Amino acid sequence: MKIKVPPYPNYKITNEAFDRDVIPNSLSNVTNPPLSGHLIMILEHKDGSKSFNRVRPIQVDKRKYISPFPNPVHLYLSLAVEHFEVSETIKSTNFPECGKQYTDELFLLDADPGSTHECFSKYFKYRMGSIVLLVSALEAFMNHIIPNTYVYKRERKQGGFDELNKEQIESTKVSFKEKLESVIPLALSKPEFWEEKESFLNTILELYHHRTGLIHLKTNAESDLDRYFVQIDKMLDFNIGSAINSSIAFMNEAKPDFVKVTQES
Repeated sequence: MKIKVPPYPNYKITNEAFDRDVIPNSLSNVTNPPLSGHLIMILEHKDGSKSFNRVRPIQVDKRKYISPFPNPVHLYLSLAVEHFEVSETIKSTNFPECGKQYTDELFLLDADPGSTHECFSKYFKYRMGSIVLLVSALEAFMNHIIPNTYVYKRERKQGGFDELNKEQIESTKVSFKEKLESVIPLALSKPEFWEEKESFLNTILELYHHRTGLIHLKTNAESDLDRYFVQIDKMLDFNIGSAINSSIAFMNEAKPDFVKVTQES
């Protein structure tokens, strides 16, 4: 699976606007135009369409490389998918290559004193990274689609309401769970959003639970044999593939065609 990463923002330009506004204001015969770190670019694509994008130059020695600025939400999601697929490849390909067979079912990934086997460590690392990045994508996406003018009215236990603006919604005043379950349906004017999608919701909430455990890695345990092990053990059994599919389904339901997927590697 490959996530297409679109530019952000990505404004389309009509031929009429291009001829009227762009061409008369374009510079010609400029071989070395001055480049700042904040640029706007008009691009004409192979299919003849034209777009208006922000550009962020990357300095490499004396050269600058430019391209439309990628949407960070898609970058997080793409990295989450890539990390998961790397972990699956390690498990299916590298483990059989590196494991020493002791019985019909038992193979040992050997290690030097004071270290772990590189393949085994990478498997853990990429699964952990996938979970953390996937939640980052979801958090960024929710912030992305909530209108800047939206005000969230939350009922107080003692009566009355709190009114939270966009900045407050994006702060710690609103939890991930509340934003997902309550704010998003109201902000999109779809109060029944999660009806018939309970499996997606539960999978995403379970994903967030694993991410929280991995981020904090609380150390209150009776011994080193227990510290970290319970959380990591649960993470290894979690179905990350299902979480990725549920996250993409949620994003595309909330904002149609937001995520476009190909099967290219």
